[in-house]
Amino acid sequence: MKKPFFDHLKELNTRFFVSISGLILFSIIVYINYSYFLDFLISPLKEAGYSVENIFAITIYEGFQVKISNVILISLSLLFPLILINLGFFIKPALNISSLSFYLYFIFFTFLYYFGIYSALTISHVGIEFLLSFNENEILLRSQNYFQFIIRIALLFGISFQFPLLILFLLNKNIIKVHFFTENRSELFIFILIISAVITPTGDPITLFVFAIPMYLLVEIMIYLHKKTK
Repeated sequence: MKKPFFDHLKELNTRFFVSISGLILFSIIVYINYSYFLDFLISPLKEAGYSVENIFAITIYEGFQVKISNVILISLSLLFPLILINLGFFIKPALNISSLSFYLYFIFFTFLYYFGIYSALTISHVGIEFLLSFNENEILLRSQNYFQFIIRIALLFGISFQFPLLILFLLNKNIIKVHFFTENRSELFIFILIISAVITPTGDPITLFVFAIPMYLLVEIMIYLHKKTK
């Protein structure tokens, strides 16, 4: 039975309210434990051999501005899968998939998303070290620029790691046939390399392949899972 338009609108507003309330609550938790999350964000810089004492702010209010911005972005990044599934229940009827499939997609999405963020924080020091190697003299790094850079990279990795899940969805819906990928594996790998070149912070081959190879393996796993379920 179809709901009236305003019932759908009321449900959507409720889900938005729940998502925003959860974001505010989690932001308070992150703010209280800010130093713990700050260590994770700064760790790639330390591993690259850069002295965090050289991070500076220009204006007197920049420290406060950066902290609030980081708290909101960290909270949004960590809660994103839960916010998505909350809104996903609203569009689930239009997707025409079973509840089991819906939850399996969510589990895969959550795993790939956090795996992408973990990968970004793990390998980004390679790109940072590569960029720092071009500076003959010691540089001063503005805190606002660095945190925007590292959080942006983490989110890009988390979102781009959904590419294998997108392929699985297209295969299961028969929008794309599996032989399209199995017969064009070399082209698929080149395509992933191009995506990796766009996503990764530097153009060095180490970072590029560290990102591209796991991505390609995840795609192969999704193709294998699709074959096994048929």
